[in-house]
Amino acid sequence: MENLSNKAREARNSYQRAWRRKNPELLKQYNNEYWERKADPVGSKVRKLSKEGMSQREISAELGISLGTVNAILNT
Repeated sequence: MENLSNKAREARNSYQRAWRRKNPELLKQYNNEYWERKADPVGSKVRKLSKEGMSQREISAELGISLGTVNAILNT
């Protein structure tokens, strides 16, 4: 997937490690937000918006997912 040279990969990893050391609060905030998103699956959001009266097209635009995904969630 990534075609980085070893030197470029080492430079990227070094930068990321340094950033994490300098920004522990931002890293903690990012991790918390990430796991909150993971804990609240898209399916529950889709069903909630559908119950609120939004169309499938509006839901797909709101959540940034495809119309087919919305349709599949609502028909399961």
